[in-house]
Amino acid sequence: MFLFSTPQSRETQPANPVVSAIRDGAAKTGAGFDYLLKTAQRESSLEPDAKAKTSSATGLFQFIEQTWLSMVKQEGPKQGLSSYADAITESGGRLTVADPAAREKILELRKDPQVAAVMAGALTQKNREQLAGALGRQPQAGELYMAHVLGARGAADLIKTAASDPTRAAAKDFPEAAAANRSIFFDKTGRARSAQEVYGVLAASHANTQLAASATVTQAATGQGGDKPAEIAAALAPGRAKGLIGLFSTEGSRQPVSQAVANLWSTPRGDAGRTASLDPADRFFPRQTKSDATAVAPTASDAAAANAAASSRTVQAPLPPSRPVELTQPAGVVQERSASRNRRAPLDLSAFMIQRNGR
Repeated sequence: MFLFSTPQSRETQPANPVVSAIRDGAAKTGAGFDYLLKTAQRESSLEPDAKAKTSSATGLFQFIEQTWLSMVKQEGPKQGLSSYADAITESGGRLTVADPAAREKILELRKDPQVAAVMAGALTQKNREQLAGALGRQPQAGELYMAHVLGARGAADLIKTAASDPTRAAAKDFPEAAAANRSIFFDKTGRARSAQEVYGVLAASHANTQLAASATVTQAATGQGGDKPAEIAAALAPGRAKGLIGLFSTEGSRQPVSQAVANLWSTPRGDAGRTASLDPADRFFPRQTKSDATAVAPTASDAAAANAAASSRTVQAPLPPSRPVELTQPAGVVQERSASRNRRAPLDLSAFMIQRNGR
C-alpha cells in the first residue's frame, strides 16, 4: 500500500542545454535571465541554428552580421575570443574580416548557445545604457527588445515617435526593418501599423519580464519603467512581525491592527452598528458628545455642589474582604485575646446525670 511504502522518485529530467547556456550568459553579463529567455523564444523558438529568410539574422538571438561582428570585436577579448576580435577590422564604416575562413568561423559562433547568450547579454546592457541616456529614464523590458530589433537609436526614435506622433506609419521611418519584419510593421491585411501600434506589438512580447536585479532596483527606487516587480504586501515586508499578519495588520506600520479586530476590541456589546464607522481615535479614546462640546465651563460653586453630591451618593461597588486581626493588632494583644478566648469555665455535667436510688 502507498501508506506503508515509499513512492518511487521521479527521474530528474536533464536540464535543457540551451536554457542553461542562456542562464550562464545572463549571470556573466548581469542581464536578466527572464528577458534573455523571452528574447530567444521570440527570435528563434530556442533553436540555436535558426536562420531568417529575409535577412542575415542567425542563431538563438538572430544576430545580423554587422551587429555580431561588432559584439565580437568589443566583447571577444573578455570571453577568450581575442584572436577572432583581432581579425575584425573597420573599413568605410563597416566591419570586415580579411580572411574568408576566419570570417565564416566568427559568424558560425552565432549558432553556439554559450557564445550567443553572452553576446546577447552584453548587447542588452549596452542598449540599456544608450536608451537610458536618450530617454532620460530606465527603459522597460519591451523597449529593450525594441533596441534588439531596431538598435538603440532606432528604438529611441520609435519610442519618441509613438509619444509625439502616434498615428505615423512606422514603416516610413524604418523601411529596412519593416521589410525584414513584416509581421511587426504590417497587419494581416497588409495595412502599415502606426508607431504606437508597432510599439505595442514589440512591448507586448516582453510584458511583465523581469530585468536584471540592478535595473529593477533602480526602477523601483525612481518610480520609472513599467516592468517594476509587484509590490510586496505591507504585512509581508522585511522586518515586519510574523504570525497572524493578515489578521492584525493590513496597512503596514501605520495601523497596528486590522479594522475588523479594532471593531471587535472597541465595540460595546449590542452597539456595533453605531461604532463600526467611527474613526479609530474615537473608538480607543473617550468621545466628546455634542452636549459636552456646547456646555459652558463649570464655576467654582458648581464644582463644590458636584463634589458634595458625589460624596453623599452610595457606592454600589462590592467591598474588599476585612483584614485579619493578626495583621492590625500588636502581637501581645493578639496572644492575650487568643488565651482568654481559649480559657473557658469547666463544663458542669450534673444537669446531664441521671439520679438513681433517690439520690
